[in-house]
Amino acid sequence: MALLKFLDTTDIEAFATALANDLVRRYPPASESRKDPAAANQLDVILKGLGARAQRYRAEHKLGIYKKAKLGNTFRWKLNELGYSDAFCENATRQIVLHMAAGK
Repeated sequence: MALLKFLDTTDIEAFATALANDLVRRYPPASESRKDPAAANQLDVILKGLGARAQRYRAEHKLGIYKKAKLGNTFRWKLNELGYSDAFCENATRQIVLHMAAGK
C-alpha cells in the first residue's frame, strides 16, 4: 500500500499544471518575443515567485527525487502544450527546479 502512495503523483501534476497556468496568465507565449529589459525583469520576478511556491510545496509535501522530477517534467510539458518554445520551456523549468531544490 505504501508503494502505491509513493507512485501517486496526481497532486503533483495538478500543482505543476497550476504553476504553468499561472505563468501563461501572467506572461503569455506572445510575450516571449519581447526583448526589452522590462520583459526580462518581469519574467524573472514571475519565475522567482513560482519557484518560491514550488519550494513551499516541496517543504509541505516532503518530495523525493521521483516526485521532484515529476513536478519539473509536468511543468515543462504543460508549458510546451501552452505554446512556449522549447528553449523557453527548458529555461523556465530549470529556474523553477533549481529554486525548489535550493530551498531549505
